[in-house]
Amino acid sequence: MQTRPIYWATLDSKDVERLPPRVKEPPGEYAGDEWILVRAPAGPMRSLIDKLNRLHNMFPQGLVDSSRERHLDRALELLLAAESGPEGDLVAENLQMRRDYAKETPMLTATQIHKMSGLRSRNTSVPASRWKAEGKIFALRIGGRDHYPAFQFENGAPRSIVKNILALMPPQMTPWQIAFWFASNNGWLNGDKPRECLDNPAAVVDAARQMADIAIG
Repeated sequence: MQTRPIYWATLDSKDVERLPPRVKEPPGEYAGDEWILVRAPAGPMRSLIDKLNRLHNMFPQGLVDSSRERHLDRALELLLAAESGPEGDLVAENLQMRRDYAKETPMLTATQIHKMSGLRSRNTSVPASRWKAEGKIFALRIGGRDHYPAFQFENGAPRSIVKNILALMPPQMTPWQIAFWFASNNGWLNGDKPRECLDNPAAVVDAARQMADIAIG
């Protein structure tokens, strides 16, 4: 049992039999269904359940049940912290955007960067951690460790243009916001994405400068 404002209870087989047909015939079938009755203030609960359904589909089916539940529990915490309405929608949409980005964008771990750099040191976090600290590259924290979008590298080292671009990013921008900027169509680049235009450094730097000027203004 839960305390207010959301009350729920598990239904037994007799309770389920008394449910109306439209409730007992949802789309799809699940092995070992668990029936739960939920009572909550009108409005927020429906929105929350819709977001949870969306979040459920974000996690790969290959995850073991314990991992999947842990991720969903964390997602629920975020949604509840944001409450319902626009804030909760933004949380769900942001999670979806991050998932899509991580799925579609080639990324490297520090160990992979260490290998392609040719270094023979035992500390495989170097040189990635040093390059990140020097502002030559940026990283995205996923699953408890840094992942580096691969477009930042060329011939085993950071593209020099990336440092120039990162230096123009407003200090309040998060790594994910920076990643989305590189991956978004940009009007200053004739609709192309900055990460696709790194061979034209002057144009990308100018686009980054325009973005920084707008953010400051």
